[in-house]
Amino acid sequence: MRADAETELEINDVEALVWAAGIAAQDRVMLAALERVYAYHAAHENHEECARAAFWCGLRNMQAGEVGLGAGWLQRAGRHAEQTSPDCVQRGYLLLPQAYMLRGKGAYEAAIEIADRAIAFGEAQNEPDLIALAGSMKGGLLFRLGRIDEGYVPIDEAMLLASSRRLSPVVSGVVYCEIVASCCRVLEMVRAREWTAILTDWCRRNPQAKAFNGVCQVHRAEVLQLEGNWSEAFSEAEHAGVGLTGTTEQTAMANAAYRRGEILRLRGVFEKSDAEYRLAGEMGIDPQPGLALLRLAQGRHEEAVAAIRRALETAGDMPRKTALLPAGIEIFIACGDLDAAERLCGELSDIAELFGTEILARVADQGHGALALARGNFGDAVAVLTRALRYWLEFGAPYLVARLRVDIARGCAELGDFEHAERELDAAEKVFEDLGAAPDLARIHELRPGSKATRDDELTARERQVLSLVADGRTNREIAEELRVSSKTVNRHVENIFGKLGVPSRAAAVAKALKSGSI
Repeated sequence: MRADAETELEINDVEALVWAAGIAAQDRVMLAALERVYAYHAAHENHEECARAAFWCGLRNMQAGEVGLGAGWLQRAGRHAEQTSPDCVQRGYLLLPQAYMLRGKGAYEAAIEIADRAIAFGEAQNEPDLIALAGSMKGGLLFRLGRIDEGYVPIDEAMLLASSRRLSPVVSGVVYCEIVASCCRVLEMVRAREWTAILTDWCRRNPQAKAFNGVCQVHRAEVLQLEGNWSEAFSEAEHAGVGLTGTTEQTAMANAAYRRGEILRLRGVFEKSDAEYRLAGEMGIDPQPGLALLRLAQGRHEEAVAAIRRALETAGDMPRKTALLPAGIEIFIACGDLDAAERLCGELSDIAELFGTEILARVADQGHGALALARGNFGDAVAVLTRALRYWLEFGAPYLVARLRVDIARGCAELGDFEHAERELDAAEKVFEDLGAAPDLARIHELRPGSKATRDDELTARERQVLSLVADGRTNREIAEELRVSSKTVNRHVENIFGKLGVPSRAAAVAKALKSGSI
């Protein structure tokens, strides 16, 4: 840029400036240089090069939010492309904006057809950049339709081209980010973790790639949070926000704010979490389900339900709905609407079956387990929650494992296995302490024997069930047969009921519970 200010650059140097500015996220410099390249080739009536310059000028303007200006440049690119041979590769590039627009409208099948035509152009003209751009887009579209295995075919081809360094730097960054984002969108976190590592390595080798470094940090923060490295994840999200300031990567900046909001919420720093969610919303993304879960944690249940219900009803595609469903299940259960939670569990199971990925199946298990726990089906709950626990243990997601352990402990306690329940709570407590998950630690303390929750007259679901049978005149042995547990377990439940209600006899317990409405 300094050289250009001193002496006007030759056209080849101006073109080099275009791509240097693009990878460094100097958008105004890139666009100004592209316009100079376009003017030069227009003066020499080189329609193919004019189409190329106008295409990138249009695409970058649209990415920056200048839709009208971008559309004008793309129309100009199309007019120049019409003056070239039918097999000109620029005609293939001009298919990409059409696919982007169709994707934005939710017309995924039509967008896939356009992407296929672009890939065919790229293959015919041996143009790796076009093949990779169209292929990464097609793979993401197939993911959105739940055709995961089919989507990996063009994505793997695009990744192969990128990793073999056959792509230009700008296109490499776009392809890496598009693919990792597609994996995160459908919770395909095994591949997302693998490819985030590849993207991180590429960014380290290309430190000048400012925008892509920032986007990489956002994805890396998401993976690090899942792996339990919350402090590092927060740092990555902070650096991403700083690194992206002033660029066109507005969505990445918003996602960085959302990620910071998530970690702050889980640590109980609610006021700052709220501010980050609001910032993400101001930048153009819906801060759900995080904001709804924050309202739940704050005890603002009506707002939590309204927010998650609206987000679910307006979700644009299955991946977006998939990201919302687990939070919806948690919120509806916490607010006592078990029928709504059951409907969402069914939807999540249907999507998991359609996508065919194990991770979604285990996420569905978590929802079904939590619902079974809420309905008092403790045996079923422990079985399905344990299945999810094994998966997340192998994956390496300590926070999710700890949350599952707490629910398993609740189920085991209701079934009378207090020793196993205590072990699960101990293991969960250690993880929450390491992570600084204050709200979850508080929840564990309430569940511990001797806590307020077990000293007052709040009976657990199992204790209410036992007391209802006592009210029917059943003996402990008959109750044990009814519930398929040991007489010793029933005796323990009865003793706990006496202690919580502060009564000396079965008759007094029944009378007090009937008066309070506990049974």
